[in-house]
Amino acid sequence: MRGWSFGGNRLGPPRFEARPQRSIQRPPFVTHQGGTDANFDTGRFTMIAMDQRGSLQKMLHPENPKAATYAEMEAVKLGVTEALAPHASGYLLDPEFGVAPTINRFVLPGRTGLLVALEQSGYEKKGNWRLTTLLDGWSVEKVKRLGASAAKLLIFFNPDAPREIVDHQVKVVQSVADECRRLDLTFVCEPMSYPVDESDEMFAHHKADTVIRTAEALSPLGIDVLKAEFPGDPKVTPNPDELQKNCERLSRATKVPWVVLSAGADFNVFRGLVERACQGGASGFLAGRAIWKDAFREKTLAAQMEYVRTQGVKNFQALADLAHRYARPWWDFYGGKEKLQDHFEGWYVKY
Repeated sequence: MRGWSFGGNRLGPPRFEARPQRSIQRPPFVTHQGGTDANFDTGRFTMIAMDQRGSLQKMLHPENPKAATYAEMEAVKLGVTEALAPHASGYLLDPEFGVAPTINRFVLPGRTGLLVALEQSGYEKKGNWRLTTLLDGWSVEKVKRLGASAAKLLIFFNPDAPREIVDHQVKVVQSVADECRRLDLTFVCEPMSYPVDESDEMFAHHKADTVIRTAEALSPLGIDVLKAEFPGDPKVTPNPDELQKNCERLSRATKVPWVVLSAGADFNVFRGLVERACQGGASGFLAGRAIWKDAFREKTLAAQMEYVRTQGVKNFQALADLAHRYARPWWDFYGGKEKLQDHFEGWYVKY
């Protein structure tokens, strides 16, 4: 794990392990059970995503998402962050609407690791295939200058795509990994699978294999944490033991710690997926809409934020309890906690 810092450029001490090309260091966005003291580090991730752009605009104005103004988006980002970020070990924001207001208005706590998205919302189409585009005017270097803990890249990926599509997406991931390595910044990669020339229902039957094959392809490229889709669909695979076996397969396939994403699932469904994923080797979760989306059934900003401050916090705590109970510590993927050191005399030479 690369070097780390808290939002607002508050730096923390690195941890080291001898490893080719880079050092393994404690990520800033792992959870601290029983308080904020790093001595209580449990090695689990309990992270919240609030980097939604197009999907959030659609929640605010279902009939015309483009009607959502900058001021509306900013107000929602500030309100949700103020309510939830103090509870999370890491918090993911976007450059366009979220990260600057939350830092400038001091609603992002210093102990909560800041993750910032790199990609443009949506995707470029090439035939029926999807290409990820980096946000114009934004970069890994700017994420580092911001004082963030990590850069996050959403990458659309189907291992069965034509070679030129796969190569393009791999090149995007590799370029970001190289920049993060150069700048000593943690890299969180979020592959998203999708069907081509088949129905969603047909795709659901082999989605687990697609997610696992994607982890095999992308996790060796220099990423630090894999933000993964749940490997399977409970609707087509109702047997919980089979779903857990899929998670165990994913844990064996990935070269780095993985956390499960929510993809907008209903909370009660996602809670079950988090439990299954953590029992199957996940190191926690990085979830957004499953935690707070029901707030937008309300019509006013005040009512929406009241939901987030109450039920949204309860939703998060239920997921965090599962991660504390079942998740696999991130250092297990790198050989165990005993290989890590907080600091030692002359640490700066090795760093």
